[in-house]
Amino acid sequence: MTAFTKLFQSSFVLFLLSCNPQQDGSAGKTTPLIQKNTSIKNERNNKLFVFVGEKIEVTPLPYTPGDFDSGVKAKFLILQRVYGYYDKDTIEFEAYDHYGRFPFADYKNVLLYVSEYEGKLYQEKYMYDPVFKTKDGRWAGPYSDDYGHSYNKHTTVKPEKIDFAEEVSFPTKIKDDDGKEYTLSYDEPYFKLVGDKAIAVYGNFVPELFKLKKEGVLTARELFGDKKPEIKEVELQEISDTTDKN
Repeated sequence: MTAFTKLFQSSFVLFLLSCNPQQDGSAGKTTPLIQKNTSIKNERNNKLFVFVGEKIEVTPLPYTPGDFDSGVKAKFLILQRVYGYYDKDTIEFEAYDHYGRFPFADYKNVLLYVSEYEGKLYQEKYMYDPVFKTKDGRWAGPYSDDYGHSYNKHTTVKPEKIDFAEEVSFPTKIKDDDGKEYTLSYDEPYFKLVGDKAIAVYGNFVPELFKLKKEGVLTARELFGDKKPEIKEVELQEISDTTDKN
């Protein structure tokens, strides 16, 4: 083989690699699972980043008396990019909750929804899905409350049986800070009730979990969809009638 032939073959290989960035170890890492549809205004303008993350740390932010919400600063390792663009392997963002509880911090792995505002990243308020590995190596979450959102009344997404790699279960009884016990309800057959725990049987994989939030709460917040949510007009007479009855 001549030196010219070797040079030609090497150049050709480099050309192929440049045409297929997925073979480049760094390029494929930033490609999200679901592409943004820029033909729709609300979606084109959103600054949403959705990802499966592994919790590194979640720490309280200073609280000032009179603040409407409590806040935390969170740091996560990005395991899978689902929607939107973010170029680092770890992400830091702030989250705020009126009740001072941050349930996403209770889990090791979470599907999180983060938006940029004035140069800072914030969790879309209350938006998260706990996720767990399945036997075939994918990420999935248990049956979602998003099925109950009014915008998802006619969703094409359906819950399906999930073979989680390990048992995914939740307590049916909890206690508040004052020691008062509460019983939580879980819908069957999506959960199997055994003693004081509910074992997840049905759920959805990440693309479907994202779709439920995209077409539900996130459309209501105008991050998706091509029109504003419909708001029923209430006549003054209706308000008066309701007041009189009370």
